[in-house]
Amino acid sequence: MNPRVSVPKIFLRGNKWYVRVQVPKSMQERLKRKEYWVSLRTSDRAEALQHATAATQKKRREISAVYRRLSSIKETFHELNADQQLALGREAYATHVSGNADLIAEFKASNFETLKAFTEARSDTVDDVIARLRLARSDTPHIRIMAYKLMEENDIRLPEGSVAFQQLLEICADTFIEAKRNELAKLAGRAVHDAPNQQYVDTVTGGPKSYVSLGDQLALPPEPTPSLTALMEAFLNNPNKLRTVKTKKSIRGYLGVVFQVLGDDTPVDEITESDCERVRDLIARLPPNFMKLPGAGKHTIEELAALAERKGLNKLSPTGVNNYLRWLMTFLGWCHRKGKMDRMPTAYAEIKVADPVRKKDKRAAFSNDQLNVIFRSQVYQDQERNGSLFWVPLIALWNGMRSNEICQLDVADIKLEENVWGFDVTHISTTGDDDKSVKTGSSIRFVPMHPRLIKFGLLDFHGERPRNAKLFGDITRGSDGYYSTNFSKKVNRYLKGIGAHGPKHKFHSFRHNFRDALRKGRVDREIGKALGGWTGSNTDAFDIYGNGYDVNELRDEIVRVDYPHVDWSKI
Repeated sequence: MNPRVSVPKIFLRGNKWYVRVQVPKSMQERLKRKEYWVSLRTSDRAEALQHATAATQKKRREISAVYRRLSSIKETFHELNADQQLALGREAYATHVSGNADLIAEFKASNFETLKAFTEARSDTVDDVIARLRLARSDTPHIRIMAYKLMEENDIRLPEGSVAFQQLLEICADTFIEAKRNELAKLAGRAVHDAPNQQYVDTVTGGPKSYVSLGDQLALPPEPTPSLTALMEAFLNNPNKLRTVKTKKSIRGYLGVVFQVLGDDTPVDEITESDCERVRDLIARLPPNFMKLPGAGKHTIEELAALAERKGLNKLSPTGVNNYLRWLMTFLGWCHRKGKMDRMPTAYAEIKVADPVRKKDKRAAFSNDQLNVIFRSQVYQDQERNGSLFWVPLIALWNGMRSNEICQLDVADIKLEENVWGFDVTHISTTGDDDKSVKTGSSIRFVPMHPRLIKFGLLDFHGERPRNAKLFGDITRGSDGYYSTNFSKKVNRYLKGIGAHGPKHKFHSFRHNFRDALRKGRVDREIGKALGGWTGSNTDAFDIYGNGYDVNELRDEIVRVDYPHVDWSKI
């Protein structure tokens, strides 16, 4: 069985292509090398790709052979499996065939008058040799010499008296007999003798079948080591987890940076605690949006960190750094559970960056003054009722929905249920496009429309929109597939322009206002969670079964939400 090797990456150095071959960590100290750059001796990329795998295999065999010689390592076998016997058998037959005598020259130098007489005598000699080999159970001085030669060439040890040693003697004897029969066939003018052993003999030419020696197989890893990126894709496609396109893109972004620091071809089971700490310490030196720095794609992460420090740029917040570390540990945890590493190198709690700001203090609700600034601003003074910038903030404030839940609404998602107008928050699109998603299972819900929105004229706006269209026709999907992506940039620019935007105040602050209003209105806690699509961390069967709250119950509670200190006269 030929070992499989993944197609390696190639690199252009000068005008020649090279392949980089890593020395296994266990061998680096003795060989005093971490890697070798092997020239593929061509400037043609297609040709280089053709030779890259073979060059990598050859170099790995050389590395292993040198290490084994320096360490006086010989693989010991007490019994050979079928693949090992096949590799040794093909090599033995090839050795016998390559050493075959020139029989025609022997005939001419002999005393035999005819080739037929010479062939008959040769056949008798071969029969005699076979009989002696069978009698000696394949253990003759000549066969022993062949066996020890094979062991030496393959850097293996088969102890005398072991099953493996007897297997090797029989392999050497059987292939010797095949080679002698091959000689006789050639004397008779045939390429192959009758009933050849097809494991060793090419039945067309009589020559040896192609093989990879057992020593070469032992010098290669039993399986190609998958890159960290390849493992990440398997992790992301885990059917046990339902992740949106946006979430997967975000995870790829975090782990892609981490893998640049670790080295994408680092075996996952060799990642240590110090490696994780190195990732943390380097990422902590980076600025926000570091990939948007000029020429970022041409620099390593280390170079970007140094560049940011020279320019005196702000560094990532503890939350920003911990996002990278959290996904690294989640990924490594999956690798550990899948048996791709023996143990976790560390725990998230051991390497995370301490954050002096409490989670609940990172985002704040808009103050009454800020809300007055927003809802007296130009959009509302000019009564721009056909645009999303007018309606989306109002829906977020009065109904507490997430930005993407609002931005992706279809016209058909505003409907009358049990004589109550409301929003049908769902992942199912009615416009014919698969363009909607929800954050969690609890996000799917019917939310009664707050009476204030009806008073402001939302139903009138809804009635003027085409039936099979998106509710907000001026919102386009972002590159990640989310409607909220482009809208968030637009609304946050607007909030910044009117002075209502800051480190703790962004569009999501409307949802904080809604939650505060639920508390002030003394809305039942569980109903409040149902209205906002929030879920607890300890969901049990009690939460799962049943159809939830009655629409009228929800309506009776949401009317308690109010903002009495905000001037609504401009709407």
